[in-house]
Amino acid sequence: MKITDCHTHFYPRFAAENPEAWAACAGEPYWGALVGRRADGKRSLQGFPDEKKFLLDMDRAGVERAVVQGWYWEDPATCSLMNAEIAKFAAAHPDRISAFASINPAFPRESLEEIARARDLGFIGVGELHDGVQGFRYSSREFSEIALACAGAGLAICAHLTEKSPRQYPGKRATNFEAAYAAARACPSAKFIFAHLCGGDAVGPSFEPPPNAFFDTAAFPLTDGAEAVAKAVKKFPRRALYGSDYPLRLYPRKFINEEMETAVAEAKAAVPTGLARKFFSGNFESLYAR
Repeated sequence: MKITDCHTHFYPRFAAENPEAWAACAGEPYWGALVGRRADGKRSLQGFPDEKKFLLDMDRAGVERAVVQGWYWEDPATCSLMNAEIAKFAAAHPDRISAFASINPAFPRESLEEIARARDLGFIGVGELHDGVQGFRYSSREFSEIALACAGAGLAICAHLTEKSPRQYPGKRATNFEAAYAAARACPSAKFIFAHLCGGDAVGPSFEPPPNAFFDTAAFPLTDGAEAVAKAVKKFPRRALYGSDYPLRLYPRKFINEEMETAVAEAKAAVPTGLARKFFSGNFESLYAR
């Protein structure tokens, strides 16, 4: 069965070798705090595989294609820098790697310029976006213009939604759920992906996503678990997308390093056989069907 992991990340060596120092120089305090030394003394969950290990982990897990999401960088210059690096990775492995471009909608001019370049560089989407970190508003006129530009370029939009539970962990920042959903409804020509099971909303009893919205399962072993994935897939069989959030260390008690195999196996065991093809690849492909 074809497997597309629609939510992964990749960081070039110049950022990965000493992420705290690089983040300080680049003006990215949030990312630096997230991947650096934790206040509780525990090791960060973030892994930093190089290209070779990234592809090897895909092979071991049976993942045919990985979609490298951008990050919610604070500085537009970082977005441009990282887009250039990730574009090289995707171009070197067009049969295995697709990518979303980083933008910060709080800087609309720079975002529109980056969107205009993204398609030419081979990107298939924009995001992951995080209003709580990047400081933009989904309800703004500027974001509406960005969404329309993405629709015109054929780029899907991936938005991070933080789980609503009271559980706390390093880097947790709230997101405006209703504003994000309203932005999707206001631009029906754009395709939206709401990450992390819509922050858990996808398994809520009365939730109904916008008609142009999908959701992924990124980081499910750390948040809602495989039971929630199964529930969401059964409830929304045409909206659910498999995503892992690799290279997060999703099973820190089992593995020292990042890996893909365990999350794939857990999702396979949880999702009904009749819905698996759509969940693992078909629904993501439908985003780009004409």
